[in-house]
Amino acid sequence: MPFDANGTAGHTSISSLLTNSSSTPFPLPLSCYPGLTRSQLQLITNLETSVFGLSSPVTQDNFSDSCFADRPIYGVLNILHLRLPFQDSQSGAKQAAILSHAASSRMVVYNGEVLSGLPTSNTTSIFTTDPRQFGTLNHMSHVLLDFFEAIPDINVAKQFVEYVLSYPVTPPTNDTLLGRSLNTIPTLEVAIFGSVTPSDVTGVVSSFTTPSGDLFLGSSESLAVRDWAMMATRTSVTWTEFANSSKVVDDDSFTDGNFNKVWNPAYLFFHSSSNATVNVGNITAAFNAVNKFTNT
Repeated sequence: MPFDANGTAGHTSISSLLTNSSSTPFPLPLSCYPGLTRSQLQLITNLETSVFGLSSPVTQDNFSDSCFADRPIYGVLNILHLRLPFQDSQSGAKQAAILSHAASSRMVVYNGEVLSGLPTSNTTSIFTTDPRQFGTLNHMSHVLLDFFEAIPDINVAKQFVEYVLSYPVTPPTNDTLLGRSLNTIPTLEVAIFGSVTPSDVTGVVSSFTTPSGDLFLGSSESLAVRDWAMMATRTSVTWTEFANSSKVVDDDSFTDGNFNKVWNPAYLFFHSSSNATVNVGNITAAFNAVNKFTNT
């Protein structure tokens, strides 16, 4: 379930919603976001009324608890085991909550990115509002048919099937046709009904950078992500440079000495008057130096 920890909704910073509470819902339903544009709200309305049979969402001035339970939360089904919710060429969120398998019983799945990238994406239309194009994990053969028909190269589709059947734990590598063709693979989007609370989360992922490419690790917002992951969800943060990186950095303790050798200077970069320059190249080199990168 993607979220932009560096972003805002109306006058509310998303990072301020990342509390240490073990019961506070997060991520939150898109239709409950304040500050949506008229076109974004219309897009959400078209899908939620036509497909899900919900009443039209109401424009929100602030986040309200009364809105959360009745509205779906949008995400992606990460069949390709990408490290981030979206490919690097996309402008979507750079953080995501990984949900437990138990949450799948509340999931509707469909082919094509519609709302999972909002509010930061440029999606302007819905591919269909025919409820028959939507399914569940136990009844999605028709969705998969649409998915495979949308892949323009049959050889890419074949490699996709071979990849899935190999039970992978890492993304496709760039030395394969599948790895080089990620931008031709459609998105399987999901809508989760019912609030998502920390007990539903089995892990958190984040990029080292913001959607604009600036350094994220070490910022106040990144600390909020770490706090939420380790204190509220009782899991960890998996840090990555790219969506299809073969290696990542696992962050599951505030007392990890090797992680802190990189974190502390990055944090000081954001919170001191030092003229030191810290960028993602420094970060990856430092994590390499302390052997923090791992395949899993």
